[in-house]
Amino acid sequence: IWNPFDLLLERDSDINTRPDITFLSNQDKVPIIGLVLVDPQKEYKKRAMHHQANESIMHLLEKKTGAIVRIDTRLDENRTGLRSAAEIESLISKMDIVVTTRLHGTVFAIKNGVPVVAVDPIKGGAKISKQAKNIGWPVVFTADNIQTEELSKAFDYCLTHEARQKTKQCRKTALQLLKGVQKDLLAGLANKGN
Repeated sequence: IWNPFDLLLERDSDINTRPDITFLSNQDKVPIIGLVLVDPQKEYKKRAMHHQANESIMHLLEKKTGAIVRIDTRLDENRTGLRSAAEIESLISKMDIVVTTRLHGTVFAIKNGVPVVAVDPIKGGAKISKQAKNIGWPVVFTADNIQTEELSKAFDYCLTHEARQKTKQCRKTALQLLKGVQKDLLAGLANKGN
């Protein structure tokens, strides 16, 4: 029998099987970062700053440690293979932090208790800024007013317990405000004889 080894501790052979040595390693865990970017939106014309917003985010993420998971929230042409709103929301809910230029990235994250660094890609702000202000989420930037150091501090804040608690407060605020929408909808339907 050919055996050139003085000692052989095989993982698996015809004689023996041992657990893989991966089980012995102690690897530090890093944050799981959901990256949700919006494509350029032509309807904003000269106010659109998608390229600058996305570039700022990518520059930030180059300097941060974490496993980046790209998440597409579109259902008509999903580039990341997600097939339903449930799949998108489930994936976002598993992130430690979301960094986004997309409204759906912002609201799905907060709804599921995941802190979000939201960058509104529209000069002066648009729907992302309005949504964040409406529910009290403090970590929102506009593409024309991003400061690298502030963006980095916001990212670090979003990895804290305090930020997770803030997302819960914002979700409660949103649900409270939506009670008024439900009431208005029902009243509007009643006025139409429906």
